Amino acid sequence: MSLKLLKLVFKIGGLFAMSPARIEKNGLVFPSKAYSLLWIILLSAGISVTAVYRTTSYKTLSTIGLTLQASTDVILFILNISTILVTMTKKNKWNKFIDILNFFKNGSEDQNVFWFTPFLATNVVFVIVMIFETYVWTQIMTELDFFKLYAIEYFQLYAQFIVYSMICSCLNLILESSQNIYKTINFLKPKRLNNFPLKKIKGDFRALAQCVEIFNNIFGWLILLSIGFTFFELLTCIQYMIVGKGNTVPVIIYRVMFLTWLMVGTFNSVFICDSVEEKVMNIRMVAYKTAAKCAEETEDMKKLLSAINNFPHFTAAGFFDLNRKTILGFFNAFLTFLIVAIQFENFEM
Repeated sequence: MSLKLLKLVFKIGGLFAMSPARIEKNGLVFPSKAYSLLWIILLSAGISVTAVYRTTSYKTLSTIGLTLQASTDVILFILNISTILVTMTKKNKWNKFIDILNFFKNGSEDQNVFWFTPFLATNVVFVIVMIFETYVWTQIMTELDFFKLYAIEYFQLYAQFIVYSMICSCLNLILESSQNIYKTINFLKPKRLNNFPLKKIKGDFRALAQCVEIFNNIFGWLILLSIGFTFFELLTCIQYMIVGKGNTVPVIIYRVMFLTWLMVGTFNSVFICDSVEEKVMNIRMVAYKTAAKCAEETEDMKKLLSAINNFPHFTAAGFFDLNRKTILGFFNAFLTFLIVAIQFENFEM
Protein backbone atom coordinates (compact mmCIF):
# COMPACT_ATOMS: atom_id res chain seq x y z
CA MET A 1 0.00 0.00 0.00
CA SER A 2 1.39 3.42 -0.92
CA LEU A 3 0.43 7.04 -0.46
CA LYS A 4 -0.24 7.23 -4.22
CA LEU A 5 -3.76 5.90 -3.73
CA LEU A 6 -4.49 8.40 -0.97
CA LYS A 7 -3.12 11.20 -3.16
CA LEU A 8 -5.51 10.13 -5.93
CA VAL A 9 -8.47 10.15 -3.53
CA PHE A 10 -7.41 13.63 -2.36
CA LYS A 11 -7.39 14.93 -5.95
CA ILE A 12 -11.00 13.83 -6.44
CA GLY A 13 -12.19 14.73 -2.92
CA GLY A 14 -10.51 18.14 -3.10
CA LEU A 15 -12.70 19.08 -6.05
CA PHE A 16 -15.74 18.81 -3.75
CA ALA A 17 -13.91 20.28 -0.69
CA MET A 18 -14.35 16.87 0.96
CA SER A 19 -10.64 16.28 1.58
CA PRO A 20 -7.24 17.96 1.32
CA ALA A 21 -6.55 18.80 -2.32
CA ARG A 22 -3.07 17.27 -2.59
CA ILE A 23 0.07 16.27 -0.72
CA GLU A 24 3.22 18.32 -1.29
CA LYS A 25 6.70 18.14 0.23
CA ASN A 26 6.06 21.06 2.59
CA GLY A 27 2.63 19.81 3.69
CA LEU A 28 -0.95 19.43 2.58
CA VAL A 29 -2.78 21.84 0.31
CA PHE A 30 -6.40 22.43 1.32
CA PRO A 31 -9.36 23.92 -0.54
CA SER A 32 -9.89 27.54 0.45
CA LYS A 33 -12.53 28.37 3.07
CA ALA A 34 -14.52 30.32 0.47
CA TYR A 35 -14.55 27.28 -1.82
CA SER A 36 -15.63 25.00 1.04
CA LEU A 37 -18.40 27.39 2.10
CA LEU A 38 -19.56 27.58 -1.51
CA TRP A 39 -20.00 23.79 -1.58
CA ILE A 40 -21.90 23.88 1.74
CA ILE A 41 -24.27 26.53 0.33
CA LEU A 42 -24.76 24.64 -2.96
CA LEU A 43 -25.37 21.37 -1.15
CA SER A 44 -27.81 22.95 1.31
CA ALA A 45 -29.68 24.68 -1.52
CA GLY A 46 -29.86 21.46 -3.52
CA ILE A 47 -31.19 19.50 -0.55
CA SER A 48 -33.78 22.19 0.21
CA VAL A 49 -35.09 22.19 -3.38
CA THR A 50 -35.20 18.39 -3.43
CA ALA A 51 -37.08 18.35 -0.10
CA VAL A 52 -39.76 20.55 -1.64
CA TYR A 53 -40.15 18.17 -4.59
CA ARG A 54 -40.26 15.18 -2.25
CA THR A 55 -43.05 16.62 -0.11
CA THR A 56 -45.71 14.86 -2.18
CA SER A 57 -44.03 11.46 -1.93
CA TYR A 58 -43.43 11.94 1.81
CA LYS A 59 -47.19 12.42 2.32
CA THR A 60 -47.84 8.94 0.92
CA LEU A 61 -45.58 7.28 3.50
CA SER A 62 -46.76 5.74 6.74
CA THR A 63 -45.63 7.23 10.04
CA ILE A 64 -42.81 4.70 10.46
CA GLY A 65 -41.84 4.96 6.78
CA LEU A 66 -41.67 8.75 6.98
CA THR A 67 -39.62 8.59 10.18
CA LEU A 68 -37.09 6.19 8.63
CA GLN A 69 -36.84 8.09 5.34
CA ALA A 70 -36.45 11.46 7.07
CA SER A 71 -33.78 10.05 9.39
CA THR A 72 -31.87 8.62 6.41
CA ASP A 73 -32.00 11.91 4.48
CA VAL A 74 -30.96 14.02 7.46
CA ILE A 75 -28.03 11.78 8.42
CA LEU A 76 -26.71 11.71 4.85
CA PHE A 77 -26.91 15.52 4.68
CA ILE A 78 -25.11 15.89 8.03
CA LEU A 79 -22.44 13.42 6.87
CA ASN A 80 -21.77 15.44 3.71
CA ILE A 81 -21.58 18.76 5.56
CA SER A 82 -19.45 17.24 8.34
CA THR A 83 -16.94 15.94 5.81
CA ILE A 84 -16.41 19.45 4.44
CA LEU A 85 -16.22 20.96 7.94
CA VAL A 86 -13.67 18.36 9.09
CA THR A 87 -11.47 19.26 6.13
CA MET A 88 -11.85 22.98 6.95
CA THR A 89 -11.26 22.82 10.70
CA LYS A 90 -8.76 20.00 11.22
CA LYS A 91 -5.88 21.09 8.98
CA ASN A 92 -3.27 20.68 11.72
CA LYS A 93 -4.50 17.17 12.51
CA TRP A 94 -4.43 16.26 8.82
CA ASN A 95 -0.86 17.52 8.46
CA LYS A 96 0.32 15.58 11.52
CA PHE A 97 -1.45 12.47 10.28
CA ILE A 98 0.19 12.61 6.84
CA ASP A 99 3.58 13.39 8.42
CA ILE A 100 3.35 10.18 10.45
CA LEU A 101 2.34 8.14 7.40
CA ASN A 102 5.29 9.63 5.50
CA PHE A 103 7.53 8.72 8.43
CA PHE A 104 6.42 5.09 8.18
CA LYS A 105 6.81 5.02 4.40
CA ASN A 106 10.29 6.61 4.76
CA GLY A 107 10.22 7.87 1.17
CA SER A 108 9.52 4.43 -0.31
CA GLU A 109 6.73 3.98 -2.82
CA ASP A 110 4.84 0.90 -3.98
CA GLN A 111 6.28 -0.28 -7.30
CA ASN A 112 3.02 -1.97 -8.30
CA VAL A 113 1.89 -0.33 -11.55
CA PHE A 114 -1.74 -1.20 -10.77
CA TRP A 115 -1.84 0.66 -7.44
CA PHE A 116 -4.90 2.64 -8.63
CA THR A 117 -6.97 -0.52 -9.34
CA PRO A 118 -8.99 -0.56 -6.04
CA PHE A 119 -10.15 3.03 -6.50
CA LEU A 120 -10.90 2.54 -10.18
CA ALA A 121 -12.81 -0.72 -9.58
CA THR A 122 -14.96 0.76 -6.81
CA ASN A 123 -15.72 3.78 -9.00
CA VAL A 124 -16.88 1.45 -11.77
CA VAL A 125 -19.11 -0.47 -9.33
CA PHE A 126 -20.57 2.81 -8.05
CA VAL A 127 -21.37 3.98 -11.59
CA ILE A 128 -23.01 0.63 -12.44
CA VAL A 129 -25.23 0.80 -9.33
CA MET A 130 -26.24 4.40 -10.11
CA ILE A 131 -26.98 3.62 -13.78
CA PHE A 132 -29.14 0.67 -12.76
CA GLU A 133 -30.94 2.85 -10.20
CA THR A 134 -31.67 5.41 -12.92
CA TYR A 135 -33.00 2.69 -15.22
CA VAL A 136 -35.24 1.17 -12.53
CA TRP A 137 -36.86 4.39 -11.33
CA THR A 138 -37.28 5.93 -14.80
CA GLN A 139 -39.43 2.91 -15.63
CA ILE A 140 -41.74 3.89 -12.77
CA MET A 141 -41.73 7.71 -13.12
CA THR A 142 -40.77 10.24 -15.77
CA GLU A 143 -37.10 11.12 -16.19
CA LEU A 144 -37.81 14.72 -15.17
CA ASP A 145 -39.54 13.67 -11.95
CA PHE A 146 -36.74 11.25 -11.15
CA PHE A 147 -34.00 13.85 -11.51
CA LYS A 148 -36.01 16.36 -9.47
CA LEU A 149 -36.21 13.83 -6.64
CA TYR A 150 -32.81 12.13 -6.80
CA ALA A 151 -30.27 14.21 -8.77
CA ILE A 152 -28.71 15.72 -5.63
CA GLU A 153 -28.52 12.24 -4.09
CA TYR A 154 -26.03 11.19 -6.77
CA PHE A 155 -23.62 13.81 -5.50
CA GLN A 156 -24.33 12.96 -1.86
CA LEU A 157 -23.66 9.27 -2.37
CA TYR A 158 -20.47 9.93 -4.33
CA ALA A 159 -19.32 12.22 -1.51
CA GLN A 160 -19.95 9.34 0.87
CA PHE A 161 -17.92 7.11 -1.44
CA ILE A 162 -15.02 9.59 -1.13
CA VAL A 163 -15.28 9.28 2.66
CA TYR A 164 -15.19 5.47 2.40
CA SER A 165 -12.14 5.67 0.12
CA MET A 166 -10.25 8.04 2.43
CA ILE A 167 -10.99 5.98 5.52
CA CYS A 168 -10.01 2.67 3.94
CA SER A 169 -6.84 4.10 2.34
CA CYS A 170 -5.71 5.60 5.67
CA LEU A 171 -6.55 2.42 7.59
CA ASN A 172 -4.68 0.22 5.14
CA LEU A 173 -1.58 2.40 5.59
CA ILE A 174 -1.94 2.10 9.38
CA LEU A 175 -2.38 -1.67 9.07
CA GLU A 176 0.74 -1.94 6.91
CA SER A 177 2.70 0.07 9.47
CA SER A 178 1.58 -2.23 12.30
CA GLN A 179 2.58 -5.26 10.22
CA ASN A 180 6.05 -3.79 9.67
CA ILE A 181 6.48 -3.19 13.42
CA TYR A 182 5.43 -6.79 14.05
CA LYS A 183 8.04 -8.04 11.58
CA THR A 184 10.73 -5.89 13.19
CA ILE A 185 9.98 -7.00 16.75
CA ASN A 186 10.02 -10.63 15.63
CA PHE A 187 13.66 -10.22 14.60
CA LEU A 188 14.72 -9.22 18.11
CA LYS A 189 17.10 -11.68 19.75
CA PRO A 190 16.71 -11.72 23.56
CA LYS A 191 20.34 -12.70 24.13
CA ARG A 192 21.63 -9.96 21.83
CA LEU A 193 19.17 -7.31 22.88
CA ASN A 194 20.49 -3.74 22.78
CA ASN A 195 18.90 -0.35 23.12
CA PHE A 196 19.07 0.77 19.47
CA PRO A 197 16.44 -1.57 17.94
CA LEU A 198 14.26 -1.21 21.03
CA LYS A 199 14.32 2.57 20.76
CA LYS A 200 13.36 2.35 17.09
CA ILE A 201 10.50 -0.05 17.77
CA LYS A 202 9.34 2.08 20.71
CA GLY A 203 9.44 5.23 18.55
CA ASP A 204 7.58 3.51 15.71
CA PHE A 205 4.94 2.16 18.08
CA ARG A 206 4.35 5.52 19.72
CA ALA A 207 4.01 7.07 16.26
CA LEU A 208 1.47 4.36 15.40
CA ALA A 209 -0.49 5.11 18.59
CA GLN A 210 -0.50 8.83 17.77
CA CYS A 211 -1.63 8.00 14.24
CA VAL A 212 -4.64 6.07 15.61
CA GLU A 213 -5.54 8.93 17.97
CA ILE A 214 -5.47 11.45 15.12
CA PHE A 215 -7.46 9.08 12.91
CA ASN A 216 -10.15 8.91 15.60
CA ASN A 217 -10.15 12.70 15.84
CA ILE A 218 -10.55 13.21 12.09
CA PHE A 219 -12.80 10.33 11.13
CA GLY A 220 -14.62 9.36 14.35
CA TRP A 221 -17.80 11.34 13.67
CA LEU A 222 -17.76 10.50 9.96
CA ILE A 223 -17.61 6.78 10.75
CA LEU A 224 -20.43 7.14 13.29
CA LEU A 225 -22.60 8.97 10.76
CA SER A 226 -21.77 6.42 8.05
CA ILE A 227 -22.85 3.58 10.33
CA GLY A 228 -26.01 5.51 11.23
CA PHE A 229 -26.83 6.13 7.58
CA THR A 230 -26.25 2.47 6.72
CA PHE A 231 -28.46 1.42 9.64
CA PHE A 232 -31.44 3.59 8.65
CA GLU A 233 -31.05 2.91 4.92
CA LEU A 234 -30.98 -0.84 5.57
CA LEU A 235 -33.99 -0.55 7.85
CA THR A 236 -35.88 1.57 5.30
CA CYS A 237 -35.20 -0.78 2.38
CA ILE A 238 -35.97 -4.01 4.24
CA GLN A 239 -39.11 -2.55 5.80
CA TYR A 240 -40.25 -1.37 2.37
CA MET A 241 -39.57 -4.76 0.78
CA ILE A 242 -41.54 -6.55 3.50
CA VAL A 243 -44.62 -4.35 3.85
CA GLY A 244 -44.38 -1.94 0.90
CA LYS A 245 -46.09 -2.06 -2.47
CA GLY A 246 -44.62 -2.01 -5.97
CA ASN A 247 -41.80 -4.42 -5.19
CA THR A 248 -40.98 -5.44 -8.74
CA VAL A 249 -37.99 -7.68 -9.47
CA PRO A 250 -35.82 -4.79 -10.80
CA VAL A 251 -36.59 -2.72 -7.68
CA ILE A 252 -35.62 -5.58 -5.37
CA ILE A 253 -32.42 -6.24 -7.36
CA TYR A 254 -31.48 -2.56 -7.15
CA ARG A 255 -32.12 -2.40 -3.41
CA VAL A 256 -30.01 -5.52 -2.81
CA MET A 257 -27.20 -4.09 -4.96
CA PHE A 258 -27.28 -0.75 -3.15
CA LEU A 259 -27.43 -2.27 0.32
CA THR A 260 -24.54 -4.60 -0.50
CA TRP A 261 -22.50 -1.65 -1.74
CA LEU A 262 -23.36 0.35 1.38
CA MET A 263 -22.56 -2.40 3.90
CA VAL A 264 -19.27 -3.36 2.22
CA GLY A 265 -18.19 0.29 2.28
CA THR A 266 -19.18 0.76 5.92
CA PHE A 267 -18.01 -2.52 7.42
CA ASN A 268 -14.78 -2.85 5.45
CA SER A 269 -13.29 -0.07 7.58
CA VAL A 270 -14.48 -1.82 10.75
CA PHE A 271 -12.74 -5.05 9.68
CA ILE A 272 -9.49 -3.17 8.99
CA CYS A 273 -9.69 -1.52 12.43
CA ASP A 274 -10.12 -4.98 13.93
CA SER A 275 -7.12 -6.28 11.95
CA VAL A 276 -4.92 -3.45 13.27
CA GLU A 277 -5.91 -4.20 16.87
CA GLU A 278 -5.31 -7.91 16.28
CA LYS A 279 -1.82 -7.11 14.99
CA VAL A 280 -1.17 -4.96 18.07
CA MET A 281 -2.18 -7.94 20.22
CA ASN A 282 0.37 -10.05 18.34
CA ILE A 283 3.03 -7.39 18.94
CA ARG A 284 2.15 -7.41 22.65
CA MET A 285 2.55 -11.20 22.84
CA VAL A 286 5.94 -11.13 21.10
CA ALA A 287 7.14 -8.24 23.29
CA TYR A 288 6.23 -10.07 26.51
CA LYS A 289 7.85 -13.30 25.29
CA THR A 290 11.00 -11.38 24.41
CA ALA A 291 11.02 -9.62 27.79
CA ALA A 292 10.55 -12.96 29.60
CA LYS A 293 13.61 -14.42 27.88
CA CYS A 294 15.83 -11.44 28.74
CA ALA A 295 18.19 -11.83 31.64
CA GLU A 296 17.38 -8.29 32.74
CA GLU A 297 14.49 -6.12 31.60
CA THR A 298 15.88 -2.83 30.26
CA GLU A 299 14.30 0.57 30.70
CA ASP A 300 13.53 0.76 26.97
CA MET A 301 11.76 -2.59 27.12
CA LYS A 302 9.64 -1.35 30.02
CA LYS A 303 8.71 1.77 28.06
CA LEU A 304 7.85 -0.31 25.00
CA LEU A 305 5.59 -2.61 27.04
CA SER A 306 3.92 0.43 28.62
CA ALA A 307 3.29 1.97 25.18
CA ILE A 308 1.81 -1.30 23.91
CA ASN A 309 -0.46 -1.69 26.94
CA ASN A 310 -1.76 1.88 26.51
CA PHE A 311 -2.39 1.61 22.77
CA PRO A 312 -5.60 3.50 21.87
CA HIS A 313 -8.64 1.77 20.39
CA PHE A 314 -10.37 2.81 17.20
CA THR A 315 -13.67 4.42 18.16
CA ALA A 316 -16.72 5.96 16.49
CA ALA A 317 -16.50 9.45 18.03
CA GLY A 318 -15.85 7.80 21.41
CA PHE A 319 -19.29 6.14 21.54
CA PHE A 320 -18.08 2.59 20.90
CA ASP A 321 -15.00 0.69 19.77
CA LEU A 322 -14.66 -0.35 16.14
CA ASN A 323 -14.12 -4.09 15.90
CA ARG A 324 -16.01 -7.19 14.82
CA LYS A 325 -18.30 -6.91 17.83
CA THR A 326 -19.51 -3.62 16.33
CA ILE A 327 -20.99 -5.51 13.38
CA LEU A 328 -22.76 -8.00 15.66
CA GLY A 329 -24.17 -5.13 17.71
CA PHE A 330 -25.28 -3.40 14.50
CA PHE A 331 -27.31 -6.38 13.28
CA ASN A 332 -28.69 -7.06 16.76
CA ALA A 333 -30.04 -3.50 16.92
CA PHE A 334 -31.21 -3.71 13.31
CA LEU A 335 -33.31 -6.84 13.90
CA THR A 336 -34.84 -5.32 17.03
CA PHE A 337 -35.80 -2.10 15.24
CA LEU A 338 -37.07 -4.02 12.20
CA ILE A 339 -39.44 -6.12 14.35
CA VAL A 340 -40.74 -2.99 16.08
CA ALA A 341 -41.15 -1.17 12.72
CA ILE A 342 -43.12 -4.04 11.16
CA GLN A 343 -45.35 -4.40 14.21
CA PHE A 344 -46.03 -0.66 14.23
CA GLU A 345 -46.77 -0.77 10.48
CA ASN A 346 -49.25 -3.62 10.95
CA PHE A 347 -50.86 -1.78 13.86
CA GLU A 348 -51.45 1.30 11.65
CA MET A 349 -53.00 -0.86 8.95
